[in-house]
Amino acid sequence: MSRSAPLAWTAALAAAAYPTWECWRIPLEVFSGKLHYGGHVEGFVACREPPHSFSPSAPSRDALATLAEVATTWAVPVLVVLAALVGRTSASRAAWALVVIAAARPLAADYRDDDICSRLPMFTADWFESFSGGWGLYESCLLGAALLVLTAQPFRRAVVRGRRR
Repeated sequence: MSRSAPLAWTAALAAAAYPTWECWRIPLEVFSGKLHYGGHVEGFVACREPPHSFSPSAPSRDALATLAEVATTWAVPVLVVLAALVGRTSASRAAWALVVIAAARPLAADYRDDDICSRLPMFTADWFESFSGGWGLYESCLLGAALLVLTAQPFRRAVVRGRRR
């Protein structure tokens, strides 16, 4: 293990833990009385979609959003980094798992057109434009953790059978 590997593992754990910490921080502050929500709401838009506008991807999108929320709430990214740290899984598998968790939230988002009541159909040019802008701090932290896991793992040369030097 190189001298910078412990620092990379620590940074990967911190980056993977940030979305979970942020997910639990606000409810705990509200519960403890440190944070109080108040104020007023200006403007309210009620959109009623016609019954024929059912999207076939809506159930999958909802399931993906639920999985992303559960993974963030129960610290799955931290567990993935810890599994790679103790050698239970390879660094590349852990990095791919972190990338999948990071991509789940923007993929599951329900992007709207300029008219707030109309949804963008998935995989259109406008949807890809909205999707590219849907990446935030949570996703950046998880992608950074994936990169740190890959850099913290020592490089191993592939052994090719049948070749002699």
